[in-house]
Amino acid sequence: MDKLKLRQICFLFAAVLPVSKLIIYPSTLSYYAKNDLLLAAAVNFLLEGGVIALVLLLARRTQCTLFELLSNTFGKTAAKAVYLLLAAFLFFSALLPVLEHKTFVTQVLYENVPSLLSFAPFFAVSCFACVKGLKTIGRIADVALPLFCLAFTVLLLLALPQADFGALLPVGAAGGRGIFNGSLFGLPWFTECLYPLLLLGHFRYEKGGTWKTLLSFAAGAGAVLLFLAVFYGIFEDLSVLTQYPLAHIAKYTTVFTTLGRVDLFFVFAMTLLAVFCLCTPLQLCMHCVRTVFPNLQPVLPAAALNAAMLALTIVFHYSFNAVQTFYMIYAAPIVFAFCYLLPALALLLRKTPRKKEVPHE
Repeated sequence: MDKLKLRQICFLFAAVLPVSKLIIYPSTLSYYAKNDLLLAAAVNFLLEGGVIALVLLLARRTQCTLFELLSNTFGKTAAKAVYLLLAAFLFFSALLPVLEHKTFVTQVLYENVPSLLSFAPFFAVSCFACVKGLKTIGRIADVALPLFCLAFTVLLLLALPQADFGALLPVGAAGGRGIFNGSLFGLPWFTECLYPLLLLGHFRYEKGGTWKTLLSFAAGAGAVLLFLAVFYGIFEDLSVLTQYPLAHIAKYTTVFTTLGRVDLFFVFAMTLLAVFCLCTPLQLCMHCVRTVFPNLQPVLPAAALNAAMLALTIVFHYSFNAVQTFYMIYAAPIVFAFCYLLPALALLLRKTPRKKEVPHE
């Protein structure tokens, strides 16, 4: 069985998953919440933190996996059905960030328009990670922390002198509706609270594990909120039109004028972390499939999974805006059901197997 350390899960929340919110999310959030984008994002982070706390409470009470809990409560057939639904949702939730990062890579990191398959090598990396299982998530998290701390810190230090934090005032100018819409339509970027539920039984709960994990999550959330504040402080009303702020937030610094765009080295580092971030939902999708079909060799489903995602990136190559709009408007109820309602209801699942009834003679 794949095993992770609680330390690695903490690093995952602190240094890997926050990268997914630094590409399209800031400009999207500023469209709805304007200068109150920090409040809208904070609502989502508080909801995520609450769900993670509930899952850790469950991890403290049992070493069972989610599949075992479902089997204890409803039987193996129902558990397999739920895991197939989870696999479908994880694949569905991975499509938007994959398309988002593909667009980012092709438009920012290439001087000329690249070919349609320039993003294809990502799927080779993802396929390898899916074959290796959940343990690669932990190993990547260990490597990611120092890389994230260095790249993120340098980018923020380069951008801070250009930021006017007065642009965030007055607080509440967008009104309750703007903050609510920002939180509601931002839900597709807040699916990570489902991950600890799927990792149940694959890590051993430690004393103080809840606070360690929540503090790590808070560190990642704080990094995103700081990034949003600096982003809006630099671009203000133009933030709605500023896509891919990760690549633009430090471009106006005058510190290294004679050296050129040295900030791109750190943008490249964050892009590497984004690759790890994109692999995570696909690895968990693969984990769900392997749980339902334990005798299946991992290479075939991993290849099929990534080939299907590659095909979708080709089909929607010119339709990212339409896909993003669809996810924001129609995916919120689905995200809420799988990522927020399901982990809360998991506390009610049986932690011990049902006793088999002895037939009467």
